[in-house]
Amino acid sequence: MPQYKMPRLILSAALMVILACGSVLAADFADYFKAGLDAEDAGNLDDALKYYSEAIKNFPSSARALAKRAEVYLKRGDPQAAIKDLVAAVRSDPAYEAAFTRLGFAYNAVNQYEKALEALDIAVKLEPTSSEAYNTRGFAFNGKNDFESGIKDFDRAIRLNQRDARYYNNRGFAYNSRHQYDQAIDDFNRAIQLDAKNDMFYNNRGVAYLRKKEFDKALLDLDKAIELNSKSLSAYHNRGMAYSGKERHEKAVEEFSKVLEMTPNSPVLLKDRGTAYRKLGEYELALADFRKAIAEDKNFAPGYAGLALLHALAPEPPIRNPTQALRMAKKAVTITEGKSPDMLENLAEVQHALNDDAAAVATLRRALSMDPQNKEYLDLLAKWGGGTARAVTPTAGESVSGPFTNLW
Repeated sequence: MPQYKMPRLILSAALMVILACGSVLAADFADYFKAGLDAEDAGNLDDALKYYSEAIKNFPSSARALAKRAEVYLKRGDPQAAIKDLVAAVRSDPAYEAAFTRLGFAYNAVNQYEKALEALDIAVKLEPTSSEAYNTRGFAFNGKNDFESGIKDFDRAIRLNQRDARYYNNRGFAYNSRHQYDQAIDDFNRAIQLDAKNDMFYNNRGVAYLRKKEFDKALLDLDKAIELNSKSLSAYHNRGMAYSGKERHEKAVEEFSKVLEMTPNSPVLLKDRGTAYRKLGEYELALADFRKAIAEDKNFAPGYAGLALLHALAPEPPIRNPTQALRMAKKAVTITEGKSPDMLENLAEVQHALNDDAAAVATLRRALSMDPQNKEYLDLLAKWGGGTARAVTPTAGESVSGPFTNLW
């Protein structure tokens, strides 16, 4: 009999040790996880990251801990690390809707919109009443320039939660991109009513007024955005665009230069300041800015487009150079694979400046086929004698692209 009792005692003792270790690990996990939550709530992201990582060491398959650490990575501006954790989280728990939503958000942050949509389609299937999943998917549609689908998702998000200002802001962006400026302004108004301290909402409404050529209203909003956030590079940039719209190009140069002090290698800002210099007749300064923009990014199509207009419109050689003007304008179209209506419109302006009116009208019609509601294109077409200002129906296979790449 004793020979049989001894193994049972050993087995029981071993089991007690395993259970005790498991209890300690579980307790440690709970303590670390709670400490991570407290640190994150207090805004101590470094501590939160440390505690969540310790929790994951104790329980590597915890989908919730992985998702929370990913949330911290996103707040710290590291979407790639977040994606790695969130992929692990949804593998561990394929029914975790919030993790799929965060994964879609992280993919949006790195412009991987197809992957974002895959994750978010699963999220809305798992939880059809998640306003955040619909909002995040709408953002992905915006990223793909599928603004119609984006608006539908923002509509769903707003029906589920009418108190989240971000949903109205994101729908306003989609309306703006469809040239439905009044609807966009209505949405930005609602966003501001819900959250009057968010500088981005004033900035975005300012862009809508800018596109409507209501420059004074745009400046009021952009001034407010800067009052709320003196480091808002976008607001300074857009204020420069508004001054340029008012033909106050010296003020525009001042605004662009302010932002360039903070981001000296921005091709977009260099291009816009170069344009302002061109309009001031400062052709050498314009040339320097366009060349630097292109040097910073060899595939920056708007830089070539700005340089093309400079070569076409400058009054005297060597900066006036019709051959270079056409070459640069066509290069901008080539870089964008002929899919950017803005680059086609730029080519049309160059052709018109070089007195090739027939080619200019034909090129502008191509731009309009891609962006049929663009009022600036329609007005140019009427001005150049290419027909009345009417919308053009896109041909099969052509996409509609938004005009706000450099403004938001």
